[in-house]
Amino acid sequence: MQAFEQWKATRQQDMLAPQGDASLIAMHAIKEAMIVPEVPGTWTPTTDAPGLTVRATAADGLKINGQLVDGSYDVIAYMTVVEAADGRTMMATNQPESNHLLAVWDTSCEARKNYVAIDTYMYNEAAVFEGQLVQHAEQTFSFTHTSDQAGTREHASIGEIVVDIAGETYRLRPFAAGAYSIIVFRDSTSGADTYGTGRMLVIEPDVAGHVKLDFNYAFLPPCAFSPHFNCPMPPFSNRLKTAISAGEKNVLWQSVK
Repeated sequence: MQAFEQWKATRQQDMLAPQGDASLIAMHAIKEAMIVPEVPGTWTPTTDAPGLTVRATAADGLKINGQLVDGSYDVIAYMTVVEAADGRTMMATNQPESNHLLAVWDTSCEARKNYVAIDTYMYNEAAVFEGQLVQHAEQTFSFTHTSDQAGTREHASIGEIVVDIAGETYRLRPFAAGAYSIIVFRDSTSGADTYGTGRMLVIEPDVAGHVKLDFNYAFLPPCAFSPHFNCPMPPFSNRLKTAISAGEKNVLWQSVK
């Protein structure tokens, strides 16, 4: 229980951080040199890896590591934080088929002001299951995303997680996110007691492929906090017929965004 309570506290701290999900006000695909409306500078995609290059003058007020940007600087994906004079922050990110994204956060935005907390179930011992990884020669899987108009994106995937839940055998498909594998799922609480699009669960198979699925640590996807995120949606294989009454439920807001 102590680990669970610590996890909940850490999630709350993460949402309140300068790059917390509720503070995201824009996500731009940078396909060529361009100016974005929210922040100064000219942003250009790098040529051989995820990341961006920003060009600005000292008068623009952008800073990296406390130093004014005066010229061209590489913005390494998920590592370099760029700060604007008004407190907004930026970072280069990427996802499958979108290697050059610019995320912009603003802790003074309306959503961040209205954010209260994450509503979470009490720890449920019955929501822990044992699964087994079945690897596949094909190491990708197609996911539909919340903000895409049509089509799917191919995500790296370690295979299938075979697990029995409430008398049903499921073959869940995770996607790779850096060093982690994540299952995005729906269940019969989705859209009623929990976020309608679905929730996520990090899994860590051991060397023998054994997987512990503790749904008490199921968390809301970033798009539950900001519509500017483009999250993968649960494929049919990850739609559970039963209720998973564990983990995070919904975002609590002071008022309607």
